[in-house]
Amino acid sequence: MCLKIEALKRMKLLKLHQNVIDEFSRSKKLNKSEYPLASLYWLTNEEKQLVDEFEKNNQGILVYHLIKSKTKDLGVIYDLLYITENREDWPIDREFLKDNLVLSHTITNEEEDGRIKIKKKNGGLLREY
Repeated sequence: MCLKIEALKRMKLLKLHQNVIDEFSRSKKLNKSEYPLASLYWLTNEEKQLVDEFEKNNQGILVYHLIKSKTKDLGVIYDLLYITENREDWPIDREFLKDNLVLSHTITNEEEDGRIKIKKKNGGLLREY
């Protein structure tokens, strides 16, 4: 429950659309922001599977939003925005959010974890780098 509460705080800090926040709050339903307009959609079954596998393979994390981008070089990029159960990291993570830097598990041809720069748009998010 604590992870969900923290995820909701971050979603509000990121100024995600209120419908996205409400759906996650009620039923943990995930939404994605999709390039180029940060349009908001529900996840496909394939995308749900990516999230389920990531959460299953990494105990103590919770994905709260997904960003789908398309590039010429890498093709489709999925950024799974998540939080960890390490409460001591939460204040630092929230400070990074103020600079539009968010913790992400990025899936392209390879997978990596780290912070990505995002841009807020239309109640959704876009990956900048």
